[in-house]
Amino acid sequence: MNSKPADAPEPMHALIDARLSRRGIIGGLAALPLLSLAEGQAAASPPGGLTFASVPATQADTVTVPPGYRTQTLIAWGDPLFENMTPFDPATVTRADQELRFGQNNDMLALFPAVFAFPPATGQTSFLMCVNHEYVEPSLVYPGLRSLRDVTPDQMEAVIVAHGVTVVRVARDAQGVWGVQRDAAPGEGLNRRITPNTPVIFDGAAANHRWVSAATAGWNVANPSAVADAVACGTIANCAGGQTPWGTYLTAEENFDGYFSLSALGPETETAQADAAWMWSSGSFGTPLFSPARARLTPPRFDVAKNPYAPALYGWIVEIDPYDPTWTPRKRTSLGRAKHECATTALAKDGRVVVYSGDDQINEFVYKFVSRGKFNPAERTANRDLLSEGQLYAAKFNADGTGTWLALTPEAANAAATGYTAPFTDVSDVAIRCREAARLMGATPMDRPEDVEAIVDSNWIGRGAVLVACTNNRNEQPPRPGNPAREKAPGDDPAQGSNLAGHILKIEEAGGDCAAVRFRWDVFALAGDPNATSPVAETPNAGLAHVSVKHRGRPTISGDRFACPDNICFDAQQNVWISTDGAPAVFGDCNDAVMVTSTSGVGPRAMKRFLVGPVGCEICGPTMAPDQKAFLVAIQHPGEADTRGTSYSDLRWRTGAPPPSSFPDGGTAWPRSAVVVVTRTDGGVIGA
Repeated sequence: MNSKPADAPEPMHALIDARLSRRGIIGGLAALPLLSLAEGQAAASPPGGLTFASVPATQADTVTVPPGYRTQTLIAWGDPLFENMTPFDPATVTRADQELRFGQNNDMLALFPAVFAFPPATGQTSFLMCVNHEYVEPSLVYPGLRSLRDVTPDQMEAVIVAHGVTVVRVARDAQGVWGVQRDAAPGEGLNRRITPNTPVIFDGAAANHRWVSAATAGWNVANPSAVADAVACGTIANCAGGQTPWGTYLTAEENFDGYFSLSALGPETETAQADAAWMWSSGSFGTPLFSPARARLTPPRFDVAKNPYAPALYGWIVEIDPYDPTWTPRKRTSLGRAKHECATTALAKDGRVVVYSGDDQINEFVYKFVSRGKFNPAERTANRDLLSEGQLYAAKFNADGTGTWLALTPEAANAAATGYTAPFTDVSDVAIRCREAARLMGATPMDRPEDVEAIVDSNWIGRGAVLVACTNNRNEQPPRPGNPAREKAPGDDPAQGSNLAGHILKIEEAGGDCAAVRFRWDVFALAGDPNATSPVAETPNAGLAHVSVKHRGRPTISGDRFACPDNICFDAQQNVWISTDGAPAVFGDCNDAVMVTSTSGVGPRAMKRFLVGPVGCEICGPTMAPDQKAFLVAIQHPGEADTRGTSYSDLRWRTGAPPPSSFPDGGTAWPRSAVVVVTRTDGGVIGA
């Protein structure tokens, strides 16, 4: 298909190269302005108030933290949410059982004070914790299986409901020990699961789009909803998300395409494939156009042959009210359909709501949504309608350090298209096809933009400073958009253009207002090894990766090496805590970790390694407790790979070997994803 924009966007690697060749990597998230873009190169800036000893690189099968800190497993896959439940057995779990237990592969974490308050309260010790469950690795469920061919339909249904979201009450006692508070029974409290079978309501610009309407009719036949105007499609592939000032949880649907199959071609699919827009969308997201082998393991409602438009039910930001189990979750379609990694909320200076999001796929975009209505702190539940209407934007980065938020409208997208065969009919088309609109209008393709986090004040008003974590670009064949140009070694052709280590950008919104349509940008950090003797290093799989953190001789970071920044959070001192996903594929001697550095000052940023996870895991959902005395992380898919990087899926089905991790229970226990709490042994503030 012809989807060439009138003015093709500059690839990010070219922009960064041009930008840094003139200015170097400078600036910081200092006091005022938060994103200082002053010229010059200063000495290294130590992390603000961070006195802990850096954790050495390790491949230990545990959570490793600095001396003076301790860890506690708060909750793990299969743990019950209600009283009088039997111990969890991964070999026999059923759909009905899993619906009452903590889900698999936890990701985003969010703490809501048990008693809602605005401005946010810091002194409470009881919370509602919302947790995403992103996906299920088949090799890490049902220990007795010998082959994927042995998976039964009932087991697949149990796997499906291990996805979604958990809402669970947690509390900290006087000794600083955290614990789960189980409810007596389902429906008798606030603990609950939101799964791919939960009724949800489609709201906003694309709520009545023809694809959504067709998918709803087909879906509810196979999976009926007991709630009027709802679809029993729930939510799936939940990666990161965010919280709102009015106390709701935003969960982001990411890699939903992997749950669909197409068992056979028929009249319905042939009609859909005749629609150029549907074909473009399917190709963009990776929805299968024909996959009969995969269909055997797919529940019928995920078979595109039976409902070609079913994938349109996913790829959204979903709003959940943890305080109100009777409120049906909303899919906020005005925020656009993408492989969302996050949904970070800040208030504009005039009270409108701004939601930032990254589309976690190579060569996709950074988005923000600005609401039409304004936040009213006196009306908590009325604010739940604020994400229904507003303007969706995509970011365009310019080589001179400026940037523009492109308003995605049907008029602008159609005007930008040249010889395009699938014009946008209305705002609903733009919302469901926002990737397409952004590309046509010249938004800048990025290296897997994942977390986008804004610094806000005590009243949730954004201060205009925003960090964008770009995990990496795994395709090493140049040229590729979204790659920062790194220092190269002589004859460095094989890895030229690759960005396996990833980077973090910083944005300063015009006037310090998150609703601004213009911004300035710079590079916050190039991930890699500040102590490398060569700009290119061999990876564990015998590939090549650029690991230099320099550009034209100027380092961006100092201290501990790291790679593949994923999710980030800020503490009260505005240090940034960075969790990694995929770092062992770059540096083979250390599991994924949590890094910390300061957002203030200029010059190379001193990186300190605070935590290292167990074998084969990914670190997700870094979250600081409101009083800063506990740091929570999600340990996702422990045992998915061994210390050499070999996938356990390959090992299990080929050799029957046990998993390479037994976290969190140890011994010969089956590995389980878990939420871990880190506290100081003296009860003090984390990091200080």
